[in-house]
Amino acid sequence: MEREALLHTSSSPKNSELSSPTKRPSKSLLIIFALTNVAFLICFSKIKFSTGGTEVTKIARPEVIVKVPTEISTTSTALSSTSQFISSTNAPAPRSPENKIFPQNSTDCPYEQWNQVRTDFIPNMNFHKKLSKKWKSDFKYLYHTLPSAGAAFVHEDQIVVTLTAENQVDDTVYCRYYDCRRREIMDPFKSTIFPRCTVFCPRRPGTKFITISKDLNETLEYSIPIVPRLEKPPHYFTVCMATLYGDEPKFLQIVDFIEYHKLQGATFFHIYLRNVSDYDRVLLDNYVKTGDIELITLQDHFWRADYMWHHGQINDCHHRSKHFSKWTALIDIDERLEMKSDKFKTVVDYLDSIQDDSISSLRFRVKWVMKHNYTPARYENETQLQSEMIFHKYQNTSQLGRERDQPKCIIRPENVAMMSIHGPKDMYKGKKKIVVPEDTGFIRHYRNVENKIFAHGYKKMMSHAPFNISPIDHDIDKDLSKKIMDRVKWTYEIVQPTCEQKAKMYRVESTSPPCNNETKNLN
Repeated sequence: MEREALLHTSSSPKNSELSSPTKRPSKSLLIIFALTNVAFLICFSKIKFSTGGTEVTKIARPEVIVKVPTEISTTSTALSSTSQFISSTNAPAPRSPENKIFPQNSTDCPYEQWNQVRTDFIPNMNFHKKLSKKWKSDFKYLYHTLPSAGAAFVHEDQIVVTLTAENQVDDTVYCRYYDCRRREIMDPFKSTIFPRCTVFCPRRPGTKFITISKDLNETLEYSIPIVPRLEKPPHYFTVCMATLYGDEPKFLQIVDFIEYHKLQGATFFHIYLRNVSDYDRVLLDNYVKTGDIELITLQDHFWRADYMWHHGQINDCHHRSKHFSKWTALIDIDERLEMKSDKFKTVVDYLDSIQDDSISSLRFRVKWVMKHNYTPARYENETQLQSEMIFHKYQNTSQLGRERDQPKCIIRPENVAMMSIHGPKDMYKGKKKIVVPEDTGFIRHYRNVENKIFAHGYKKMMSHAPFNISPIDHDIDKDLSKKIMDRVKWTYEIVQPTCEQKAKMYRVESTSPPCNNETKNLN
């Protein structure tokens, strides 16, 4: 609906300022037109001039001075901005088109259409309250005293904040909002930590950062940026790799995991990191550079053992994947989703066959594979790499585990209410889980039986004897071997110039390192 309002009338400038002595504007009329959600400030000037001895007054061609963004949900903000504009007796000069993409000054925030929404409720709030009575926290052994926001994702109707603290389930907290300059937007919201380590917050216009506090007076933790999840999900099938930590070298396991699941149809990976060697990190950074993975570092202000991050990682993956991918697998670095049906050659073939939208969790049972040694710390040559590939070296495989024996899942993230390591604890109304049949697929779990295995894990694995030699599919073996070889060589086989070329390179900076020593240092 079009609205019109008289904003400001200014006196004429002096005649000496006019470009022509026969023309003089008398008055200017400033009008705002509000069409949908954008207001235009338009200036109309009356101009008097003489023609044939007769003085004529006409309204000059209107000029758009500035656009003032507005939004129904943020009317008060828009009017406030307009009032500030009106209060000046001199309208600002029009900016050149190339500068309109930038803020007017250092205190302004860019206008973003998606970020003009205010909500006052949390979807599924009553359902979450019922779940909170059903599931009580079992993480009281942790000693966090602050919520510690880890990540935040904005959806059409809410902002989802994942926490790194896991011991404060059901605690009352406050959502605290900040604009692009990290100035607090004084419109907090009282919420609750649930499920597990999650806080749901309504939206506030202009919010770019958010944090969570236990009351309104405490010293706030650092705010974190919100990540938009407002567009059509960019992926069909993605994978979350559980937290990387520990002293076993991992470059070969990482490249095997990623390249294998890419062959299964995965197009993106969220990989969670506590610590790896510098050598392993080179490979991870290479995958970041090519857009295959996002690396999420798990860290906060409070100590815990590395393995104690697993539940928080699962929770973050669940919410990070909402409206990012239709299907998401949550598995460990030593696990592979394997299809056994002639009908479904890959995981995405199987996912494509699921036409029932209520199916939101696919539970894969496990076959364990005995792994007796650490993988190598560094790449040496093609022969070494081929012989050390996990699926070549380890094939002694157990019988299929039962449904409750450490299964893993592929989920529809937005349909799951609460996740655990081995699958959803609860689904939203009308959604259901299915167990994947043995002849369709299972998880191949490479269990290190010599090092760093929990006692109960070894006992569970051995209860599924007898073990038999069971290699992976021949075609996958062939393709995967090449993919691994290509990626490792591209990452680690650095093209070396000759000693003379290196010496010449250093002489540019007037340095002359001994050629032989330099070669040793760079290799």
